Amino acid sequence: MYLTGGQFKGHKIEVPKNTKPTLSKVRESVFNILQQFDFESYTFLDMFAGSAIMGLEAVSRGYNVCELEINPKTAQIIKKNYQKIKQKPQIIITDSLKFITDKKFDIIYIDPPWDMDYAPIIHKAYSLLSSVGVIIIEYDKQKAMDLNKIIYEQRLKLQIIKSKKYGRCLIDILKKSC
Repeated sequence: MYLTGGQFKGHKIEVPKNTKPTLSKVRESVFNILQQFDFESYTFLDMFAGSAIMGLEAVSRGYNVCELEINPKTAQIIKKNYQKIKQKPQIIITDSLKFITDKKFDIIYIDPPWDMDYAPIIHKAYSLLSSVGVIIIEYDKQKAMDLNKIIYEQRLKLQIIKSKKYGRCLIDILKKSC
């Protein structure tokens, strides 16, 4: 798997066996969409790092990235991939739902194992989101998920601003609403 853009475009990364990395066309599309936003600090949180391909793409494009990964062996591969591009990762080995910080992030990427319940994940992401931030959710189109219902039931001030389909994968981008 190769990075698709930024200063490290073309660099090959190792993909851990237990992960499902985001497709290159999805990565390119997400970062093209993000260019339209003016963020406060260009901070990027990958809540379920896995292969860390999204975080690495963000680093390549100049974002300050924090990776959350629950599996220590996967975290070691992520560290090696950052070393390949001569960057030091900010990786925290933790359960994303238990992650605690005072820091707020401009972009929060959510791509957990597709069989997880997304409602508590979205709620957690909302609590970590900056005032001008966006949450990007990747999920299986076969998973019947009503994001508007989740937003309403969780009482979150979010609105879906973009939805895109890439084969079996769906991407929704949510932004804080007033």
